[in-house]
Amino acid sequence: MKKLIPIIFATLLITSCYTVTPINADSGKANGGGIFYALPFTQICVDVTYQYYDLSEAIFSQYASEMLALDNFDVERPYRIINIETSYNVTADPDHYYFITPNGISVQVDSRQLLRSVGLTPQEAATALASVTNHTDTTDRLTPTDAKLVLHNATADKMLPTYNLYDRTDTFYVRGDRPGHPTGYSTKKAPRSIRQRAQAAAEEFAELEDSRADITVSDRYTPEGKTQMLRQIEERQAQILIQFIGRPITETAHFFLQPNLTGKDDDTLQRTVLFYFSRAEGICESDDYDALPVTCTLRPDQSIKNVRQYSRPKKSILPWRNGNFKYRLPSQALLSLQCELFDYQVTLPVAQFGPIIDLPHDRFKALFDPTSGAIIYYQN
Repeated sequence: MKKLIPIIFATLLITSCYTVTPINADSGKANGGGIFYALPFTQICVDVTYQYYDLSEAIFSQYASEMLALDNFDVERPYRIINIETSYNVTADPDHYYFITPNGISVQVDSRQLLRSVGLTPQEAATALASVTNHTDTTDRLTPTDAKLVLHNATADKMLPTYNLYDRTDTFYVRGDRPGHPTGYSTKKAPRSIRQRAQAAAEEFAELEDSRADITVSDRYTPEGKTQMLRQIEERQAQILIQFIGRPITETAHFFLQPNLTGKDDDTLQRTVLFYFSRAEGICESDDYDALPVTCTLRPDQSIKNVRQYSRPKKSILPWRNGNFKYRLPSQALLSLQCELFDYQVTLPVAQFGPIIDLPHDRFKALFDPTSGAIIYYQN
């Protein structure tokens, strides 16, 4: 029995040769040669795309609702939310840095100082990452998410018309004229009022709509001819529509979130007003006219709240035994945006909402997801 003791002792030395020590990232001080790594910290980006209408060419805008029955178009409130997208990336958590003395074990750390692999050569790590379904190396890019957006506000027509030089019958253009600046007025008839011109444009729009319906159900045309005529009608309608509602312009605003634990008793860890939106002014300040708050709520998944370590730490017979590798198990979180104009929900992984877990203090092989920081391959 006594002969077995040196063998067991030697095995423990081999399997426990590396060291992992918590360290202050600001000081950056550590004894001996080694490398730093940090636990992942998730940052969230919310892209809000909204649309408004440039009314500089909409000379009939005051008659849009009356003559074209555009009940959802309001000259005084032309802004609409049309889409919301969420993405995320991970960076180093400044409060959780560690110093590794590898002592023969292979450790890879990326430019963000996050663990990429332990116990794997670069070639083995690349092969293992490629073999894992739906995982790619996206260390510096935001990762998009699938989300559900329900818009409560109606949107006006989104066609993109082109300017028509011959939109008025009482003006004429010659070579060198610019759109909206004709050479002169015709002497054959007096210029019409804006209301008369708007009425004529609305009547032409209605006639084109009737023609579209007739062509669609008619069997007198070849498919190619029908397609060409319908395209011409659509282009002309777009030219008329721009005179009533203007040109649609789309812009995107970016909002960044850093989820943090608040220590509240309920399961909602973060609730804040992300931005204010006004149908009259778009993204705005809280005291602007018609400003509506967009409330953001982050609710973590409680199913892994009590997750334990992969293996329970055992008391070592070696008094100088050092700490284990630490990593985070990201927790799924539900991000909700609520406003009178829309509801938005998306589920995404948030590293700092998950538990910090010890890996066994033995030689092992592990690979970490570059997009979320979670462990995706482990072999002991």
